[in-house]
Amino acid sequence: MHAWADEASPDPEMVNFIAGELAPDNEAPVDNGAVSEETEPGQEESTEEDAALESTNEHYSDTATTEEPAAEAVLSEDIAQEPEQEVSEGLAILKDQEPEEVAGEPRELEVARFFGPLPTRNQHPLHLMFYNFPAERAQVLCDGDREFVFRFEGSSDIVKKAEAGTIVDLDLECWYYTLEYRRGTPWGELSVQVPVRDNTHGFMDNIIDGWHGLLGLPRGDRPDYPANDYHFFVRNSDGGVLNFPSDRFGLADVSLAWKGEISRSPGSTLAYRAAVKLPTGDPDDGLGSGGADFGVGLAYERVAYRWAGYANLNYIIIGDPDFAGFEANNIWTGSVACEYRLRPTWWLVGQVNFAQYPLSTGTGTLDRDSNELLFGFHKLLGKRLLFSGGFTEDMRTDTAPDFGIIGELRWRF
Repeated sequence: MHAWADEASPDPEMVNFIAGELAPDNEAPVDNGAVSEETEPGQEESTEEDAALESTNEHYSDTATTEEPAAEAVLSEDIAQEPEQEVSEGLAILKDQEPEEVAGEPRELEVARFFGPLPTRNQHPLHLMFYNFPAERAQVLCDGDREFVFRFEGSSDIVKKAEAGTIVDLDLECWYYTLEYRRGTPWGELSVQVPVRDNTHGFMDNIIDGWHGLLGLPRGDRPDYPANDYHFFVRNSDGGVLNFPSDRFGLADVSLAWKGEISRSPGSTLAYRAAVKLPTGDPDDGLGSGGADFGVGLAYERVAYRWAGYANLNYIIIGDPDFAGFEANNIWTGSVACEYRLRPTWWLVGQVNFAQYPLSTGTGTLDRDSNELLFGFHKLLGKRLLFSGGFTEDMRTDTAPDFGIIGELRWRF
């Protein structure tokens, strides 16, 4: 500060002006830097150095407001002295804010973040013996990205039929737990599914019967039979018999799948899929078919600002099952789904799944195409953690579960 006082002497007229403005009304302004001969009691006389320092400070303050170069120097110094502010939290908050509406802007050109259809398939106990692609989006993981998935699916069925020498007695719950690993490569996406299956008495019969009664839906055979009973028995007119014991919890059929993109643009993606199911589940306990299945398919998606649409079409080649007296059929399966972005971390999904019947039983009720309706959601729990949930209802009775639930936890790392 002393060096600045030597280099820039204050303007005498400016000093007089400032002193007059700051002095009390009953005092005369300081005259051209002169010091009063009389001082107040207890007040020490200022030294020439103090007067020069005070005058310099006043002059510096005044010139800082009138001279632009000095203002820039002060501002630069103040910014340099203050610590940098943390802005990462602010940016994180802004990231989830909705963009402002722009008049005339075509929304269909904007692409938001979506997570695809509900990742499930027909959970009917006879369908679960054979392979089917779960519904999924067309986009593949980027090279090096990985996902770990834990999925649980539960379905409740009751079918009591006797036609032309064929007897069908299905009254059970199927619980399917799947561990899945996915990895992106430069050429596409590889996934491995390791499922565990449990055919059991369950607990949902009374809940489903009450739900159907409340909504006025058909109650089927449930009011006529004991709740939470277990039967897994099918006998056809050729003498083939399926009779599986209850509460057999074990490894089901492991599958390997591959997905690769055919074309991709900012708003749409088309991909192909291929998969093989290995006969790792015990067919005597109803945990697998005893044969290898193969599947090929196409997946398409169209995404925009609020909405996304998905379509899957698959062809499954059923290997020779270990079920004597029954005929297995190659089948077409697929799904159509719509996803709506409700909030920055919530998405709603509506979906329809369809599938041909993979095993001929000899009954017109079971041996027909299935259709089921699904509703669910995706909830983003963290930057790389997603939970999905939903439920299913059969649109064509006896060909899909009367009621099913699905939950999935997906972690990308």
